[in-house]
Amino acid sequence: MKKTYYESLYILDADALEDDEQDTLVMCGSQNWDYYFPLDSEKANIETLSNVSIVEFKNNNDFETFVKSNQIIDYSLEHDNPMVLVYGKD
Repeated sequence: MKKTYYESLYILDADALEDDEQDTLVMCGSQNWDYYFPLDSEKANIETLSNVSIVEFKNNNDFETFVKSNQIIDYSLEHDNPMVLVYGKD
C-alpha cells in the first residue's frame, strides 16, 4: 500500500484543461467520475478538497478490505492499481 498526502486536490473538468495540465491527473474516480488534480485551474475549478490522501493498493483484496472498513471520498479502478481517496494524512 502506498499513501500520498495532498494539502489540496481539485476536482476539475479534464476537457477544459490544456494538455500539460491534464498530465498532472492523480486519480480518476470510478465512483463519481471526478478527475482529481493537484493544481488549481481558474477556468475549470469545480471543487477543492483539503487534507486528503490517495491510497494505492497492490491487489484487489487489500483494496476491498480497506473500502469495507473505512470511510472514503471516492475510489478508482481506472489506474494500474486500485486506489481510494480519503480525508487525513494518516
